Amino acid sequence: MDKINYKLPLVFFVNGKKVIEERPDPDWTLLHYLRTKLMLFGTKLACGEGGCGACTVMISKYDRDKNEVYHLAINACLAPVCSMHGLAVTTVEGIGSTKTKLHPVQERMAKSHGSQCGFCTP
Repeated sequence: MDKINYKLPLVFFVNGKKVIEERPDPDWTLLHYLRTKLMLFGTKLACGEGGCGACTVMISKYDRDKNEVYHLAINACLAPVCSMHGLAVTTVEGIGSTKTKLHPVQERMAKSHGSQCGFCTP
């Protein structure tokens, strides 16, 4: 099967940084792209069916009619990366990290020796 020759790049944002993919593969999931292309390993693959939540990311989208941004939690293991065009994606690395600064919730969980699934605590 021949690959389709794409004329327009895929453009979206991940954790506030603009991502341009000149030749996106329509078979790639967002999870595959995050882990293999962007080397963001905080979003995990567990069930691969959207049932466990280990691959949860937040997408942000502008609603022109309401003139506001709204946010949705999605399963990155099911979402085609090509469907992210024009959207903003926030992964666990975008919430906070030990390299930059932890989010207050992450910080308090760490100080209290709490544990979590990995969605909000890398």
